[in-house]
Order: sequence, then C-alpha cells, then structure tokens
Amino acid sequence: MTSLLQTGKESQVNSSADSSRLIGDTAEYALCAASIKYFAMSHVLIKNQNTQRIEKWQPWPYLLDLFDVIQTYDVTYILKASQLGVSWLIAIYADWIANFSTTANCLLLSQGQLEAQDLLSKVEFIHSNLPEYLRFPIDKNNREFLSFVGNHSQIRALASTEKAGHGFQGTMVARDELARHPYARENFRAVSRAIDSGGKLIELSTANKEDPTNYFQETTSTFYYDSETVKKSLPSGLDIYTNPKKQGTCLVFLGWKLRPTRYEGMTLEEWYNSRIVPKYTKLELEEQYPEKITDVFKESRVRAFFDVDALEDMGFQLCPPINQTEIDTHNSIVRVYKPPIVGRRYVAYTDPSDGVEDPFVTVVMDFITCEAVASATAKVKIDFVARIHDELVRAYNRAYNSFEYMSTVGGEFSKTIEILGTPNQAPRRKPDGKIEEGKKGQYISKEYKDMMLSQLGTWVTKRQLVSHDREFLQQAKCVTRDDNGKPETDKKLSFDWVMAYGGAVQLVKHVPVEGKFDSWDYRRA
Repeated sequence: MTSLLQTGKESQVNSSADSSRLIGDTAEYALCAASIKYFAMSHVLIKNQNTQRIEKWQPWPYLLDLFDVIQTYDVTYILKASQLGVSWLIAIYADWIANFSTTANCLLLSQGQLEAQDLLSKVEFIHSNLPEYLRFPIDKNNREFLSFVGNHSQIRALASTEKAGHGFQGTMVARDELARHPYARENFRAVSRAIDSGGKLIELSTANKEDPTNYFQETTSTFYYDSETVKKSLPSGLDIYTNPKKQGTCLVFLGWKLRPTRYEGMTLEEWYNSRIVPKYTKLELEEQYPEKITDVFKESRVRAFFDVDALEDMGFQLCPPINQTEIDTHNSIVRVYKPPIVGRRYVAYTDPSDGVEDPFVTVVMDFITCEAVASATAKVKIDFVARIHDELVRAYNRAYNSFEYMSTVGGEFSKTIEILGTPNQAPRRKPDGKIEEGKKGQYISKEYKDMMLSQLGTWVTKRQLVSHDREFLQQAKCVTRDDNGKPETDKKLSFDWVMAYGGAVQLVKHVPVEGKFDSWDYRRA
C-alpha cells in the first residue's frame, strides 16, 4: 500500500513538472513570437566562420536597431561594409517570420546560385538549432526551398536571373549583394507586387566600384542626394536616411567600424591594418570597408578623375536656395543661392534639353568668387529652357553667357535666344581658346571636352569653385580616368551638371575686358 501511495505521489509530481514545463514553453514561445530581438538574443545560434565555432548570436546595438528599422519600414535599403553580421540577421528575420507566422512566404534573391544556397543554409542552421518547442518541423529542404509542417510557411532562395521572382506574392523579399545582381531591375519589377500588397522588401549590398551604374547604387544614391532626404544618427552608430516624398522607405548605412570587435586582443585599427590592408587591393578595400556613406557613392580613388577629397570638402559648403522675390523661380525650377549685386560681373552657361530624356541645367557663376549663385534644372520644352536662360542672364547684370550647341536641341535653343535677344553672348571657341568667328554656342568635341573637364578638375583640386548643387557633386564623383589619364564619362549616366559647370568655368576664363572679346584668361590653370 505504501508503495502504491508513493508511486501515486511521484506521478503527481512528474505531471505537475510536465505541466509547468509546458506552460513555461508556451510562454517562451509567445515571447519569441512577439519580439524578434528577444527571439534572436535568447535562442539563435550561428556559425562563426572566423573561429570555426557555433556561437550564440551577438546582440550588437547596431544590429538590434537594424531589426527595428526593418520592421518599421516597408522598403529598407542597407548599404554596408563586409562582415557586419547583416546576412545572418536577414536569415534570422526570414526564419522568425516563417516560424511564427501562418502561410508566410519569404523570398531570398542572391547574385548567384551558390550565394543563394549559402543564405538559405544559414536559415536552415538557425531553425535546426532552436529548441524543439519553438520550431515547426521541416517539411521540405533542398538547395533552394525550405518549408515547415503545421503552419504552411516557406522560404525560397534563388539566383538573380531574368525571371527570378516572377509572379511572387508573399511576406518578405530580401535581395543580398544587390549591387552585383545581373538582373536587379528585372527582378524588382517581378517582386514589386509583393510590396504593393503589404510585403517587406530588404535591399542590401556592399559597393560595386567596378560598375557604379548598377541598379542598387543608382537607386540609393538618388535617394541619398535628394534635397529632401534627412539623416538621423542613432546612438549605436547606425545612420538612417528618410524622405517625406517616399513614405515607408528608408536608407541605412553601416560602416566597417560599427562592429565592436573583430579579433580578440586587437583594436579595430590594428585588425584593419594587419589583417585587411595586406589582403585586399585598394579597389576592394573601397568596396568592402567604407567608413562613410559617401565612400560608397564616390568613384573609386583609384579611378576617379576629380579630386575626391576636394569634392567632399565642397559638400560641406552646400546651402539651400534663399527665399526671394526678385527672380522668378518658376515653381522651384530656378534655385537662387545669392541675389545679383549691382556692378558685379557674372557668367551663365546652359546645357540644354528638349525635356524628353535628361533635364536641362543652367549655372550662373560669380566672376570674382567663382561661386554658383544660381542654377536651374527640369525636364521642360526647349523654348522654356531658353526663356529661363534669358531671364537669368538679364537678372545677373547681363551675364556673359553661352550654351552647349549639339544636335538639333542646341540649334533650337540658339534660335530661341536669338529671338529673345539674349544679350552678351560669348563666341564659340576652339580647344586652344581661339574664337570661331561668327558662331555662337559651344560645340563640344572630344578634344574640347577633355580640355574643359581637365580645367574643371584643376579648379576643383585648388578649391577655386563653390557649388551648392548636390547633383554636381554626385555626377563629378562618377567621372573616371581612362588608361591615358583622360576624363571618361559612362554613357549610361548623365553628366549634364558637370558639363554645365565646365562650361561656366570656360566663360569665367574668357570674360572680355571693357566689353571687348579677347583671349585674356583670368584663371588659366
């Protein structure tokens, strides 16, 4: 009898323990489902490829902030340095969504099949190493597909092909190393419907200096350089950029110094100088280990034609257009940075456009200070472009002026300003500075363009130029140097601001003395 009573008591104790454990497990499951940060800090294991060990995920402050950002915004662009743990973070996010949601559908796109498989393997590793009570059993698991039993969720990983993601509708899309995706634009069109229906889009990559025209850098640089983009720096060191015109979208930058530790016993600088610098080329260092966001957008120092440091310094001089009523801004097409001063001499140069592809650009420059005091840009018809040019010339004391004369656009512009009677037009010049008699508007031959950009480069290096236009700085950073040291402009990019500033510099050099045209060079390099 005693034995039976004792056995009964033990059974009650075990039952009570099982019940308590079940309640505890259920509570823990609820906590993990409610907070990805709690889930990651409490239960996620990762493979440390540097130490070849399985370790607990490290909750570095910038990664915790990144979780918040991704959950807050519909579209998140992540510009990053290498080895910051962002790929593991994306894998954690994908597993968390799929495991703690019903019928979740996640898509991971990588530059190639091996990279896609590697990212999916991170998800599988995280999931397989969770406590049993936290994870749904895996139903299917191959090199590009992972699904769970019980909640009908799935994660698919694909290489970036022309049709990858076509017809996808789901919960989350992450595109890793997007700057190197061969079909980034096509993929975006394919998966954009997922975003429109409430899904999350995460675009992340390091820089690709070999192809600065890639979709990722083109998209992020346009967002960054927009005049309404606002920066917020978090205590963790994470920089977030938002724009009121693009609600639900943000840009995040993670420099290489964010990670608090790299190698035990070494400072970050010691690790970088001893372990990284000898291992990589200068170009690879620029791509993989940027410190500031502008390091990503500017052309490689190895290939850049203009002085990168001088352009960076110029960026600190930027100021917004002033509020004034003297000059018609035509609904902000014209930007006035400084009003005209009586008795001061100015130059004005226009790179015209017919409003179909590229915008026109007009730059007005102070002859003495070489500061751009006004500018204008928009995609409008050529007669309106000529009218704005004429108005700015007259407003700035009959500025000495010219324009790019190329193709039919330049011809139409020339006819219109002749009708308007635009005063003080400069004569056309040859690359050696000699006047082509009887011709107005500047013809840009290859030889003239090389000369013009070379002299603009000298002015930039010597800090003789003051610009308040972000677009000029952005475009100038993308001008490269060919094997012969000559300036080279990629045909896939626009360089209208660079050409307009280059034209203005040439006008400053040749402003006539006492109203007479001559070849006096005020600032000959």
